[in-house]
Amino acid sequence: MGSTLDNIGANRLSGHTAGINVKDRAFQELSSKEKLETAYKHLEDLRQLNGGYIASDYCGDKGGDNYNVFWLRDIMLATNANEYVGAYDKMIESYRLIIRIFQKYHHKIIRGARKRHYLGSCAGEVIHARIHPVTLEEITNEWGHHQLDIFGLFLYKTGDLMKKGHNVISTDKAETLILLRDIVLYLTTVRWHSDPDFGVWEEGPEIHSSSVGAVLAGLTMWHDDGYYHHKYRNQTPLHSHLPIPQEFIERGREALNRLLPNESASRPYDLAQLSLIWPYSIITDSQAAQILGNIENNLVRKWGVIRYPGDLYYNGDRSRPQGNEAQWPLGFAWLSIIYSQMAVRAIESGAVFSPLTELIEKSGMYLKRLESVMTADGKVPELYTAGKTNSNVPLAWAQGFYIVARQNLDRVCEKLNIRKIA
Repeated sequence: MGSTLDNIGANRLSGHTAGINVKDRAFQELSSKEKLETAYKHLEDLRQLNGGYIASDYCGDKGGDNYNVFWLRDIMLATNANEYVGAYDKMIESYRLIIRIFQKYHHKIIRGARKRHYLGSCAGEVIHARIHPVTLEEITNEWGHHQLDIFGLFLYKTGDLMKKGHNVISTDKAETLILLRDIVLYLTTVRWHSDPDFGVWEEGPEIHSSSVGAVLAGLTMWHDDGYYHHKYRNQTPLHSHLPIPQEFIERGREALNRLLPNESASRPYDLAQLSLIWPYSIITDSQAAQILGNIENNLVRKWGVIRYPGDLYYNGDRSRPQGNEAQWPLGFAWLSIIYSQMAVRAIESGAVFSPLTELIEKSGMYLKRLESVMTADGKVPELYTAGKTNSNVPLAWAQGFYIVARQNLDRVCEKLNIRKIA
């Protein structure tokens, strides 16, 4: 976790590589520090004045949706990189932007909380995934916006930051507390009735274990059951601001266990399930091992990790989707992060040799595979189809994941006084 490992000072990653000559060398030839600084600059290029990150700079001129807009999930996942380089002020600014957007559409959250079941598109009762980066207006009703993991991620990370001593939410303001309460009502009204959503990939509707896990993690972070207490030096009584009934935690855990190890009725495994391991750590070690095995044995490819078998998004041959799925480099970053986090846990438990060495080697292997498919100037593409990228280069949250993966593994190596994986 970001608080477990020493962070590089934010002043060392200002978005510039002053004094470092990287122009004449490919990204893959740079040192670890140079790679980190170069990758962070590309992420900063996507950051907007209000603290949000556009998904990519693609403006739609070659067809398809334009990606130079806000996705709420992407903002929260991309800004994670700031925690790992010590730039908490930027991360807090990003989350306060999310709060502004939730406040702007608070009326939709209230309407959604009044429903007993999710019905149809429900455009008037759900927060849209895509938002204009300047006006913060919703962009489209064309596809599924009912995505519960967005709210779960928000509750989880804001609680995490507050427990680390960062005042990301003004809990002394009544309007903020009312918003948080209504988000919980919204989640518990639709989720524990086993209603479907569109999940991380905005497809469905189905009941997704990644969505259930995100909601459970968010509620657990604000509930005083001690589940996450080991992560923090000081215990912050978040439950005094937002009481979460024990029933919500128990029913959420039951719902998740019923779904696992599957992602949904139609998908026995899915890349999005890695979120259950990192950042949420909301499943047991045996469940995590099974999910990792399913993904590594079935979804890992040459250029990245496919989202799930038969994925049609940017599929190379939609008439024969199996085997022609788009490959996502961020999957390599995600796997690298998970194995380096497992190494951190092993260090904290007193391990010195195996399996610690194996965890570090595996994290390094996935990091090297990721760097091998990044562009020569250090950008992480959204995906590859038939060995070629689409236009979303870099993809903000994938770029952020690379920074987390590189920084986390570097810190593990520093703690053990071993050579960094360049």
